[in-house]
Amino acid sequence: MRRPFPRRAEADFFRFLQENPRIEEDREFTLRLASHYSDLYRLLSRLYGSSGAIRELMDSFCHLLWEKRQARDSRLRQIDRERVSRGDWYRQGDLAGMQLYVDRFARTIGGLTEELDYFQDLGINMLHLMPLLKTPRDHNDGGYAVSDYGTVQEELGTMEDLRELARELHRRGMVLALDYVLNHTSDEHPWAQAARAGESPCRGYYFTYLDREIPDRFDETMPEVFPETVPGNFTWIPGMNRWVMTVFHRYQWDLNYANPRVTLEMTGILLDLANQGVDILRLDAVPYLWKRLGTSCQNLPEAHLLLRIFNVCARIASPGIAFIAEAIVQPREIARYFGEEEWAGRECELAYNASLMVLLWDAAATGRSVLLQRGLRELPHPPEDTTWLNYLRCHDDIGLGYDEQHLRDQGWDPRAHRDFMVRYFTGEFPGSPARGLRFMYNPRSGDARISGTAASLAGIEQALERDDPALLEEALALHVALHGVIFSLGGVPIVYAGDELGLCNDYSFAGDPHLAGDNRWAHRPWISREDRARRHREGTVAGRIFQELQRLLAVRRATAALRSVSAPEVICQGSPHVLSFVRTGPGGETVLVLMNCSRTVREVGLETLLPAGLGPEAQDIAHGGRLRRAPLRLEPYEFCWLTAPTAGYSD
Repeated sequence: MRRPFPRRAEADFFRFLQENPRIEEDREFTLRLASHYSDLYRLLSRLYGSSGAIRELMDSFCHLLWEKRQARDSRLRQIDRERVSRGDWYRQGDLAGMQLYVDRFARTIGGLTEELDYFQDLGINMLHLMPLLKTPRDHNDGGYAVSDYGTVQEELGTMEDLRELARELHRRGMVLALDYVLNHTSDEHPWAQAARAGESPCRGYYFTYLDREIPDRFDETMPEVFPETVPGNFTWIPGMNRWVMTVFHRYQWDLNYANPRVTLEMTGILLDLANQGVDILRLDAVPYLWKRLGTSCQNLPEAHLLLRIFNVCARIASPGIAFIAEAIVQPREIARYFGEEEWAGRECELAYNASLMVLLWDAAATGRSVLLQRGLRELPHPPEDTTWLNYLRCHDDIGLGYDEQHLRDQGWDPRAHRDFMVRYFTGEFPGSPARGLRFMYNPRSGDARISGTAASLAGIEQALERDDPALLEEALALHVALHGVIFSLGGVPIVYAGDELGLCNDYSFAGDPHLAGDNRWAHRPWISREDRARRHREGTVAGRIFQELQRLLAVRRATAALRSVSAPEVICQGSPHVLSFVRTGPGGETVLVLMNCSRTVREVGLETLLPAGLGPEAQDIAHGGRLRRAPLRLEPYEFCWLTAPTAGYSD
């Protein structure tokens, strides 16, 4: 429950309206401002002190929100009204997304607009575009080093192209998600250039130091993100003669949100992006937003205050948008980015189910479902009005962020198990069909991460190289089954572009001097029209996978239990190799999800069906409604969605 309107904030609100009578002419805006003014006042006071300067800061925020509200066109305002009246529009179960690079899929934003039939054909109605704002040509970290937040990368198109894409998506009932890189800017951003020249106030937008005293104290407790290529967290800038905090890459300068001007500026940019027609903003690297000496500078309370400020401002000026928290941390820590207690549901409305990815691949490597089942059982249930995004692969590596106690409970040494995972998915482990790449090996800890497309990790690349039909069938089954699991968990499933076609690693990055040092580009393949055309050719890898995912997404849309916001109920059954959980819909409809995680045939007995309310036989809606009888025989990597049988089906 929200706290009452503080007397000081109430008086300040009416003073602001009295001094700015034009604002009251927009009744909608005034009502939303009144509803959230107290929250904004409290948040800014907690973050920046309760001195008299808060009044000036509040006035600056209110003027900014009014300005951005006036710049929001009537079409987007109508979308705001519809979404506010609908409530949690992003978690109704009808969204299924795809994450993609514009240039690697369609070359330009205009070209992407022409390809929208492709996504609708698959069953996708949310496009998540990787960063597309202006970056330096050479040092851009795949778009995550922004030099101009108001301009689209020249070769991709223009802001008008982005607005036209958003309009066409909305016309089709689809939504647009976009990355907002807010932890750092490029060192070529005008703020960084001004800071380099010693100009005020921009020097205060970053963390800069004349000597190593403070940087060394930070480094004592801050981990390294890229220890292999970018050790440390600070970079010496010649000419400027100062050390600058650069947590990710040397050309990415961390913003200093302890400076309220930074928060004001970045709020304005956020609302500008919303005004282009963006429906969902992925807030990049949110655990890193606040820095404090003596800490890891991750997941600090002030980072949550910042997200609440952004959320409150959006609810006032553009309430039709939602936020995704990009927080690749432990599940309980991720769940905090939904908001807690009175702020539940009021930080980020969506968050990546980051542990799911590694647990799915762990099950495939070990042939055991135990860690995956436990991860699902202990996954925090999101607060009301929030939900998880479930994914198998993304643009990033696979980090092996296990709960180490879970590994020990299985009798596994955490370090040895991580080493096994890396060796398995790089094909170094005997008998492994995978073709992944070792990423960011840390010689001090022995840790590493994994790069590679889903197809290459599943074994499709090796099967095609060896012309091995049996291995190909097994790899295809695994690839589809893993997608079947993420389609089963409610929330918003995300397909990574190229996975719907079974594209393997793209090794061309090694010939580009700007990309060669980052093997994550292997799983960021170029996707040609010829690649997409193969989905229509019977018997091809692309055709088989596309048609399977297309069918599964259609079944998901038609099955309330699979779209439900309720948590999966994990069922313990005899085999440690079979994943099993139940999804329940709002009308009591149930679906039992089973997946054989191993390369050996497994049987599932009647005792597994009974907790799902099924009898000795069930209908498998994942495979055309065919009838399955206990004990069920599950082929290697086979999965099924079982419901109570209906008339008209037989073996």
